[in-house]
Amino acid sequence: MQIAILRAAGLKPECDFTLAFKGTFLEGLEIAFIVVTFGSAQGNLSLAATGAALAIVVMGGIGLLVRAPLSRVPENTMKFAVGVLLTTFGTFWSAQVAGATWPGQEASLLALLDFMAAVALALVSIFRQQYRPVPAGALAVARRKAG
Repeated sequence: MQIAILRAAGLKPECDFTLAFKGTFLEGLEIAFIVVTFGSAQGNLSLAATGAALAIVVMGGIGLLVRAPLSRVPENTMKFAVGVLLTTFGTFWSAQVAGATWPGQEASLLALLDFMAAVALALVSIFRQQYRPVPAGALAVARRKAG
């Protein structure tokens, strides 16, 4: 959102690389935590730590490679997709931990993903009907008054 505001004001944000790096670093770190958790639960912490370090390096490399194409994807679209995916996997894993079994095992993730996406899109539609956008110049005027 901040980058969009800077671009709308005609400024070129110098933080594109930093934001892309932070995002991919955090994803790699998240994967590392998951790998270490699963590895320690299996009693093989050294292999898990090696996998975690490898995950950080690989995700950092991927981030460097795809930062240009990803910078063209609208920020809200990316957040929406990540939110739907995280909700899907979180629901799946939470139910498994609680003892539920899914029909079709991991294949049920696709149906769950479809359901989560449909619910999220329906909510977006409802919220858009209630949202009244601020006129383009109003933000600049408010900032001038405040500053």
